[in-house]
Amino acid sequence: MRLRIFNFIITIAIVHSLGCSEEILLEALHLESKANGILLHMKMDTIPEPQNITAWQANSGWFYITLYKVKGDSTALIPEDIPSGMLDFQVVPSDESLQLGLRLKEPIENYEFSTNHNSKTVLATLHYSTQYLAQLDTIQEMKRPGSNKGMPDGIKKWLYLTGTGITLAGLMQNEDPGLNHQSIAGISLLLSTFLIDKIWQSL
Repeated sequence: MRLRIFNFIITIAIVHSLGCSEEILLEALHLESKANGILLHMKMDTIPEPQNITAWQANSGWFYITLYKVKGDSTALIPEDIPSGMLDFQVVPSDESLQLGLRLKEPIENYEFSTNHNSKTVLATLHYSTQYLAQLDTIQEMKRPGSNKGMPDGIKKWLYLTGTGITLAGLMQNEDPGLNHQSIAGISLLLSTFLIDKIWQSL
């Protein structure tokens, strides 16, 4: 009787040990390219523990995500189309983990992982550097319709006021009905400011 109980306990311990060491299956991947980074959706049969998901940016331009105690078909997981913002994608399986490699046009500065236990999905949110995002905002502002308004308002206002003042001063000093050199200089400044502003708007 004691032998049967002992064998039963040993059997339960072995089954529990096998269940705890069972690898998680990564079933599918979905990549999305955003203006501020990359979204990677990972569908699994079980959500892994947070400490079993790590990531880092390599100097080679590759960003790596390592999933410990996770397995998957490296051929089936490769997406047919790589989204914009990415140059290459690879899946590298090993005995204890599955590594995902993303070769990006811009390096990743920050990242975070969120889980959805209902859909058994892990979402990796990869953010580009703040310096790149600042440059992107500047480019978008320049391309925005109506953003090129010509000469800066402060400079334009100062030139118009200066030109008007020079012209009026020249007219007040001139006793003849014609224009003197000072008034001609003022009018030239006004015309030049107007033309430069129009040319600036057309660029």
